Formats: sequence, C-alpha cells, structure tokens
Amino acid sequence: MDCSQGKTKRLLVVDDTDAVRRVLAAMLRIEGGFNVDSAGSGLVALDMLSKNEYDILLVDLGMPGMSGMELYQRIKEKHPGAADKVIFMSAGIQSVATEHLLAQTRRPFLLKPFTVDALLRYV
Repeated sequence: MDCSQGKTKRLLVVDDTDAVRRVLAAMLRIEGGFNVDSAGSGLVALDMLSKNEYDILLVDLGMPGMSGMELYQRIKEKHPGAADKVIFMSAGIQSVATEHLLAQTRRPFLLKPFTVDALLRYV
C-alpha cells in the first residue's frame, strides 16, 4: 500500500467500460488505500501520463480505438519508465498474436473477472 518513501501509491485504471473503471477504482481505494485515477481510453491515459506520475497502470487489453497493447507501445515510446509499471487485464485473449505480444512484454496479466485479493497481489 505504501511506497518505500512513505507515500501512498498512485494508480491509473484504463478501461473503456465506465462500470468496470468505477468498481476497480473503488476496490483499490477501499481495500488497498490507493490514490486512483481512471481513463476511458488510451488517448486520455496518454494525456494523463504526460501530466502525472503513476506507480501502477492497470490497462485493459480490449479497448476500441486504441487497444491496451497499442497503448503499451505508445507508453514505451513516450514514457519509457511507465511501461515497467503496466499490469494488463482482459476478459480473454482473442488472438494468438495478442497472446504472443503479451508474452513478449513480460508484464503481469489478470483475467477478468478477478477477485479483490488477486488484484491486490499484483498491485
């Protein structure tokens, strides 16, 4: 819950579904004591990353417009240090190509639906 410097961790939840963002943010605030911001798209997330620093980015893979994997690639280009803070989540992996890219990132992955305990283990 606390960073080594004694401050509360700040998370960014990126998911295109409003209800999912609200539930995840509430779980993280209430159960984990985190400061949580949320973004409904990859473009909004990139804008927020240019203005704020986050300890963890919880990113949905299956978003319209800019997928979570595309967002991750843009983060690597524009905010390289933040790429190491990404945790992916998805209701499933729809393609072998996405599964291959996910394996290459070596980033944690949560399969939806997941429990609060599972989420807190990763963050």
